[in-house]
Formats: sequence, C-alpha cells, structure tokens
Amino acid sequence: MRYVVLTPWKIPQQSLLFDYVQEFLDRISKYTPTTHIYPSSSLAQEDLAAFYTKEFKKLSVENPLCIAFDENGAAQNSFEFAKRLDQFEQKGEKMVIFCLGGAYGLPREIKALGRIHLISLSKMTFPHELALGILLEQIYRARCILSNHPYHHGDISALAQTFSKEIRQK
Repeated sequence: MRYVVLTPWKIPQQSLLFDYVQEFLDRISKYTPTTHIYPSSSLAQEDLAAFYTKEFKKLSVENPLCIAFDENGAAQNSFEFAKRLDQFEQKGEKMVIFCLGGAYGLPREIKALGRIHLISLSKMTFPHELALGILLEQIYRARCILSNHPYHHGDISALAQTFSKEIRQK
C-alpha cells in the first residue's frame, strides 16, 4: 500500500515543525511508500477544489480511497485508526490519500473525487502545520501498532485507572 498526504500548503523550512514533519515522513516510509503533495505556491480559498481535483486525477487511481480530516469527522483512538488502515490493506487497497484542508477546512467538492472517510484528529482546532505533524505521527503510530513495534504504549494510564475506579465506586 502507498500513502499520499495531500495538503493545500507547504510547511516552510523555517517552521518549527519542518524537521518534525520530515522525520515522521521518513519513519512512515520505512513501512510503506509515502509522499507529501502540496502546491508550489499558496492558494486562495476559491482555488482549493481545483487543486484537489487536479492532484487526485494525477494519482491515476480509479475511485480513490481518501481519509479526509475534519473536526466534525468520526473520533478514533490510535488503535482504531490502525485497525482501519489494516482493513484497507487487507481489502487490497493500493493507495490511501490523506487530505488536510487549509484555514477553512476541505472544500465540499472533494466528496465527488473518490471514497471519502471523514475522521477527526480532535474536537479541538489546530494550526494546519501542527495538524500535519499530528497526522503523520498517528500514521507512524498506526504502522507501529500493526507491526507490534514497541513505540505505542496502549495501556491505560495510572491516572485514568484512578478516575475509572472512582466513577465505578459512585
């Protein structure tokens, strides 16, 4: 399976997150080929739909699978996200396109470009560079979960255990 991360913006080299993003792209690429596609210059809001349409067509995948991120999408923990990626792989998907939007989210036209799964990174809103960093870390974490790599510690924290005990006692 191949991963494509599609964003309508590029992280500038002077960004504090530039090295972080590059690190996780490299880590993910050890598991599966991964590409980050972005425009060469900044886009106006009204140009986003055309950008996504053009990039989807360039990928030459019939009815592509896209995981689109939006704060109103389905909430998943890291293990559920890993399981979903594994299901796609088991079904024989050749590519998963991960789409992040700009300041105003993803354009509605993206719905017509393929099979869209709407997922939330969080109920909170993040700057787009940070959202990309979080997404890449979660993709890497999912790959580690699927390969039984010790990066992911899935146990319930001691603090959370304390709260759940208190709730059960009430």
